[in-house]
Amino acid sequence: MSDNKNLMGTKDAVFMAVAAVLALRSVPMVAGYGPSAIAIWIIAALFMILPLSMVCGELATGWPHDGGIFVWVKEAFGARVGWVSTVCFLFSCVVFFPLMLQFGFAAVSGNIMSAKIADNKVFVGVGSAVIFWILTLINMRGLKFTNIVNSLSVYLGIFIPSAVIAVIAIYWVISGHPMQTDYVSQSASFIPDFSKLSNIVLASSAMFAFAGLEVTGMVAGRMKNPQRDFPRSMIIASILIVGIYILATIAINTIYPASKLNVVSGISQSIEFASNTLGMPWLSDVIGGCLFFGAVGQINSWLVGPIYMFQEAATEAKILKPNSMVVKMHPVHDTPHIAMIVQAILVTVMCFSSFLSDSLEGAYWILSAMTTVCYFIPYLLLFSAYIVLRKTRMDVHRAFKIPGNITPYVIAMMGLVSILFAIAILFIPPDGIAPGNFWLDKAQIFGGAIVAIIFALVLYSRGQKRNHAEV
Repeated sequence: MSDNKNLMGTKDAVFMAVAAVLALRSVPMVAGYGPSAIAIWIIAALFMILPLSMVCGELATGWPHDGGIFVWVKEAFGARVGWVSTVCFLFSCVVFFPLMLQFGFAAVSGNIMSAKIADNKVFVGVGSAVIFWILTLINMRGLKFTNIVNSLSVYLGIFIPSAVIAVIAIYWVISGHPMQTDYVSQSASFIPDFSKLSNIVLASSAMFAFAGLEVTGMVAGRMKNPQRDFPRSMIIASILIVGIYILATIAINTIYPASKLNVVSGISQSIEFASNTLGMPWLSDVIGGCLFFGAVGQINSWLVGPIYMFQEAATEAKILKPNSMVVKMHPVHDTPHIAMIVQAILVTVMCFSSFLSDSLEGAYWILSAMTTVCYFIPYLLLFSAYIVLRKTRMDVHRAFKIPGNITPYVIAMMGLVSILFAIAILFIPPDGIAPGNFWLDKAQIFGGAIVAIIFALVLYSRGQKRNHAEV
């Protein structure tokens, strides 16, 4: 356990969870459903945020140690499988960070700077790498500074822009402008139409806009009172996330027609339309800056957690030597500074290499899909591990337990089926993305996960051979 200056409380965990999960960029793809978007968010929350928060809440209070998913999977299936989940998770983060950096940097440069600069691959790539290095240096000084950045980004990147969008929507209505999306007439449909395949694809994407609550479980052992504070933080964060998603969706639908909303740039699109109509063109710059801070905050909340999980896994599974540079902690700040530098180098390479493709949209989707597969392999193991541990390790005390005898298994199966569904949906490219060679695209998407698994198994085998040779 670290000293008190690096411990987290309920408020810190809530900010970390909200920053890790909630992204306003996810709103436009669901807002296109119009009134039925409310039901989509609720359904998505039930099938993702409910099982994920409940399962992680019970596992984290039963095994409140650094390492999160690795610790839980290892307890159920052994160190080898736990190590595979760790490497897959870390690999997904290395790909995810550049994607979020590009989104955030493009948002701020596209609104505040010229469109020519925003479209410059070198400018955005170098700028993204610089931002990640700045975040790395900040996080190397300890969780105190990590929490400060998380708090600022939640306010500046989520709460404030959500409030601004809500105020604009209210002003839009009271100033006499008609609601751009029909929510009030008898013809307004609040029931989603799942007869269309494209709607199912978007609905699955909405479901995984809630992914990420387990990030707080990775540092549960660093909370002041994990047995009490972790479940409480999960409940508060879940309510905030669902509520903001729904309110932001209704607000955007109020100022812009749902049928014309772009699933990628829908927020900027609707704000630009409203600001020009209301005579406040500066609003676009404000929202662009807020989207940037939101992206930075989401990256920051994920920057340290996976490394703690990696260190815990490498130590427990004896993959690396105890004196290895990668697992060494900073002598003053008690942070994994060497591992963070290695991660920053890998992310920098990804920031530059991701701009080599002629089709940024196609490359972005393939990288996103690759991230999804690598990211959800640990999720599959997480829900499976919960089922096993619920059956075999009830002797371990949990301050929080999912009530009932059947309900825990039903909730875990909901999460398991949802993850399998999301992976299967990756065979269908979203609308607006020109399909390439089917088998080549799928080889890239699923090849990343295969490479990560093979790499994990090779490292594990080498570590075990070294351990046997030293005995």
